[in-house]
Amino acid sequence: MADPDTFTHTGDLMLAKVFVLISLGAVAITACTDDAPVCVGHACINGDVKVTDAEGGNIIFEYIYFDTQLQTAFKLPAGVTTANRVMAYFMDAQTPQANLFPTAGQCNNLVTTKGWPEFVGAQHTDLDVGALTISGKNTAGTAVTIQVPKMPMGTDQIGRPHDIFYQTVQPDAAAFLQPDSPYTVNFGGAGAIKPTVLPDALFLAANFTVKNPDLENDGPLIGGTDFPVEWTPATSANRPPATQLVGGDVLGITWLVDVTGAPTHMCPVAHSAGKFTIPGSAITEYKAAAVARGQDPTHMILLRNAVVHQLVKLPNGEANNTRRVDMLTLVCWAQFMNVQ
Repeated sequence: MADPDTFTHTGDLMLAKVFVLISLGAVAITACTDDAPVCVGHACINGDVKVTDAEGGNIIFEYIYFDTQLQTAFKLPAGVTTANRVMAYFMDAQTPQANLFPTAGQCNNLVTTKGWPEFVGAQHTDLDVGALTISGKNTAGTAVTIQVPKMPMGTDQIGRPHDIFYQTVQPDAAAFLQPDSPYTVNFGGAGAIKPTVLPDALFLAANFTVKNPDLENDGPLIGGTDFPVEWTPATSANRPPATQLVGGDVLGITWLVDVTGAPTHMCPVAHSAGKFTIPGSAITEYKAAAVARGQDPTHMILLRNAVVHQLVKLPNGEANNTRRVDMLTLVCWAQFMNVQ
C-alpha cells in the first residue's frame, strides 16, 4: 500500500486526482439556453456550439466510490466511502485551439498523444467567470448549492497549469449529489463574462456497480497480458435526449492512473457494453510511463466510470471567438491495484 502522504497535494487531500472524463468522437450537443437553437451532430443550426469548436474549458463533476485501501490513503472520515469533486477552468485562447480527442474502443495513451482533456496548451488565457456555483438535489432529495471556490495560480489536481481555476472536494457524495439527475451551473460574472445561468447543463448518470474485478480485488495487472474488466450497466431514466449528449448516450470509461492520481491511459466504450478488455500492451506502457514520471510502476489506480458529456457555448461575448465548454459528469469506482 502506498504511503498516504503520496496522495497529498499542496497540503490538501488529493481526492480529486482520482478523476475521470472522456469524449467519444461522435457529436451530440446541448444548447446554451432553453430557447437557443437545437444543435444536432456536426452541422448545428445557426452555427451553435459544436464539439469541433475551439476549447473554452470544462467542468468535471464527480461522484467517486473508493475501495478500502484508497479510503485509508485519502484519509476519508470513518465510515465515509465516497466523495464529490468539482474541478473547472475556462479560457478564451489556447495554442493549439483544441487538443486531440480520444478514440473509442481502445486504450488511448495520454502520455504520448497529449490529448484532451488531460492536457491544455502551454499558451492559453484563463478566464475569471466570477462566483461558480452548481445547484440541484442530493440523494435525500434536498435542494443543494455547491460553491466551487476560485483557486490562485497553480496546477489543478490532475496537473494542468492555470492562472485561474475552480476546485472543491467534499467527502460523502450523497450529501451533495443524486444520481440520475440534472444540475444547473451559475457564473456570477466577471469582466467579459456576464452573469450566466446554464439550466441542466450537467447530468449525473444513474448509479451502477462494478464486478470482475470487484472493488476490493487487487489484481494483479500483468504487462503483456490482457486484463478484462466488467460493470453492471444502469439505466438513466431521466437522461437528456441522445441529441444533447456527446456520443449519444452514457459512456463507459476505464482509466489507468498512476499512484499520484495522474492518468496514463483512457479506454472509452458505451456504458451499456458492461465490459472492456485492457490490452496487455497498455499495461506495459503504463509501467514505462510510471517509471518515466518517477512513480511506482508496481501499483496503479484502476477507474471504471459512467460519464455524461454535454456542451455549452462559452459566454465570452465574442462573436468571432466561439468556444465550447465541455460539461462532464462522472460516476466513478476507484481501486488500488498491483501491477507486475
